[in-house]
Amino acid sequence: MKTILCCLLLSALLVGCAKTKEIQFCEGILPEGKGVNCGTKFEDGELTVLITSNEPFGVKTIALQVYVVNDKKTEKVESITVDVKPDKETATANLSFYTGGRYIVRAMSRDTLIGEGRIEIAEQ
Repeated sequence: MKTILCCLLLSALLVGCAKTKEIQFCEGILPEGKGVNCGTKFEDGELTVLITSNEPFGVKTIALQVYVVNDKKTEKVESITVDVKPDKETATANLSFYTGGRYIVRAMSRDTLIGEGRIEIAEQ
């Protein structure tokens, strides 16, 4: 009985601590809202960012902040405003990546982090 209880507790902790995909990078979005060819490594070009919150956004706009990661230095290279519906938990935005490298994209609602994603763009 103790073994079963311990296994259930451990399973609950692992599920509760699992990272969700708050930001996904995709080559497009289907009408039902699912991403097409999503991943973390791409060649340069246009990508669609799928932003997923754990609760409704509660605001009309959020900010997407793009950082380039060089060795130990992270530098903000772009910030865009994304219109969202306050009662929704998902939104999309288009980003262009034309320089190879590693990037971090953060979705912010005012000063609150909604989610973060990392992407690598292959040098062309």
